[in-house]
Amino acid sequence: MGHLFWKIFLWFWFTLILIGAGVSWGTAIYVQNSEALQQRDYRSHFISSRIELLSQVLRYGGNEAAKEILKNKKAGLRRFNVYIVNDKNQEILGRSFNKNTAGFKQYPPVKTIEGETYKVFSIQRPRANRSTLSRMLRPFKRSPAIYLLWLGIALALSSLVCFWLARYMSKPIKTLQSATKNFSQGNLDIRVAGLIGNRRDEIADLGQDFDNMAARLQSLINNQKQLLSDISHELRSPLARMQVAIGLAKNKTGDEVASEMLRIEQETNRLDDLIGQSLTLSRLNAGAIYPKDDFIDIGKLLEDIVTDCNFEANDQDKKVTLTYEQTWTVNANVELLRRALENIIRNAVHYTASATTVEVTLNKDRSDAFKISICDQGKGVPSEKIEHLFEPFVRLSEARDRDSGGYGLGLAIAKRAIEFHQGNITARNRTKVGLCVDVVIPLDRTIT
Repeated sequence: MGHLFWKIFLWFWFTLILIGAGVSWGTAIYVQNSEALQQRDYRSHFISSRIELLSQVLRYGGNEAAKEILKNKKAGLRRFNVYIVNDKNQEILGRSFNKNTAGFKQYPPVKTIEGETYKVFSIQRPRANRSTLSRMLRPFKRSPAIYLLWLGIALALSSLVCFWLARYMSKPIKTLQSATKNFSQGNLDIRVAGLIGNRRDEIADLGQDFDNMAARLQSLINNQKQLLSDISHELRSPLARMQVAIGLAKNKTGDEVASEMLRIEQETNRLDDLIGQSLTLSRLNAGAIYPKDDFIDIGKLLEDIVTDCNFEANDQDKKVTLTYEQTWTVNANVELLRRALENIIRNAVHYTASATTVEVTLNKDRSDAFKISICDQGKGVPSEKIEHLFEPFVRLSEARDRDSGGYGLGLAIAKRAIEFHQGNITARNRTKVGLCVDVVIPLDRTIT
């Protein structure tokens, strides 16, 4: 058992004991006070009835009859300190008393049939005040065995309840601790939702969040491993070709050397392009902060990109068109946003069929965002690959040559760049033929 278990157990147990003691104390005081009130009412009623009887005896029986009543222990008047005084202030039994005594009470005068007048008094001696603790312990003193049994049962039940509650709360935390330790040691497959059980509380939510975090981290680490493997493969191919070209160049002279050197230059440029894209993607994945200090007319930016892409597309008997009725001024990083949109449009130009058009449209998606749609007329993407389309080094073709679609980094960079601007990017197959990529950017990042 860890420290948290014992802290929860002892605190809950101590709290239950305090609550039980407080409730018992309050109940005992209430019961004692209720009994005291009942006894006082009964005593007052009893004295009044006895004084009334004594007054009748005195009125019709005279002095001597009243004396007999006072002397008679069975009448119960002596223990209540009842006194009868004649008109000469003499107590008929010769007893002395002080009217200033606490509890002194005078009753209505009684006139006998002989014409004598007597006064009747009573002095109720105050009972000794018992402390609250004494009143609480009085039942215990009467039957200590029963109360000790009750106390033992209460402690046992409260300890069992607190033990179960402390275990219920601390066990899943212990499971999370163990899972976190295993995860930090490299066991990326560890999950805790099944180990916690069928709980429906914040701890279960924490376990689910841990599983989501673990799955995300595992995916990122696996992607990183795959990224390194793919980069290694991509770099190895042009380097190998460069080595071959260098070897051939050594054995040739004149114009033949120039062609090999041109080949080396092309491969070097490809390496530079690949490394540049990889670094950009790496920075975006790492959360690098790029300044958003540019205000761009999104319609004008798209016009420039479409013009550049058309210059290349015309050689392939392809075309890019732009349609929009309204534009917005976007607060963004112009280089990132331009590269993202250019990568998407160039990718569409690469895959659209010959003698077809890539359609770029800009419109308002909803009240708080605008949307850019880039649609080609190619073969589309298999449905099982659409969700992986924006991952690094993902291609539609299994071939790893540049003609199959570049290095597979363009759309991955576009996704990270759009997300950097608080937007999102999705892909969908068109109804008949082709693929559409939709970019949505919220208007709270723009000036209309």
